Amino acid sequence: MLLELQGMDMQIRELAKTLAGLPVRKEIEDLEATLRALRASLADANARLARCRKEQKEVEWSLKETAAAIEAISRKLYGGVVTNPREIEGMRGKLKMLEAGKAKLEDRIIAYMEESEALEAQAKSTGEEIDQGASNLERLKSARDTRVSEIESEISGITERREALAAKVSGALLLKYEQLVKDKGGVAVAPVQGGICGGCHVVLPASLASRARPNDQVVRCESCGRILCWVG
Repeated sequence: MLLELQGMDMQIRELAKTLAGLPVRKEIEDLEATLRALRASLADANARLARCRKEQKEVEWSLKETAAAIEAISRKLYGGVVTNPREIEGMRGKLKMLEAGKAKLEDRIIAYMEESEALEAQAKSTGEEIDQGASNLERLKSARDTRVSEIESEISGITERREALAAKVSGALLLKYEQLVKDKGGVAVAPVQGGICGGCHVVLPASLASRARPNDQVVRCESCGRILCWVG
């Protein structure tokens, strides 16, 4: 009974280990980290896009003001309003300066438009990656939950059988078994085959093996201290 009990305990420990180390858990962690990075990247792209559009509007207002100034000076200059040569020369200089500034503003607007397009494309691509990643994450979580449920159900079934079997073992012997489990790395009961202890692989004295053979009393290995169970 103790050997069978030990087998169940080993199964439970192995299943618990499998449960804790499910590969899908690592996949989920990695994907969640990727999604966090993608969402941060998307937030950054959207912030840069908003800033870019704001700055573009400011430059567009400056362009409108510059264009209006050019038009006003042009009307005066070519409408015959100003006749003084020196004043005409000054206005021409100012007009030239404004037109140069207008060209620079137009170049800046084009640059902002190109940057906005690039940021929009980046945001769209990142958003699609996030959507796909979120879909994959849900799939992985579903697979994890299914596998966890299967393993937990298996553990529960073994635990029930283990409790039923443990109830047949005397309390004192069960306590001794459980203490040995802690002391001997989970192996408290050693099967005996061919007169050899299955725990430490030492050849048992014939008298000890003979005492262990009926499996009707607690006989412990003189070498490792494990409870011996004759199996053939």
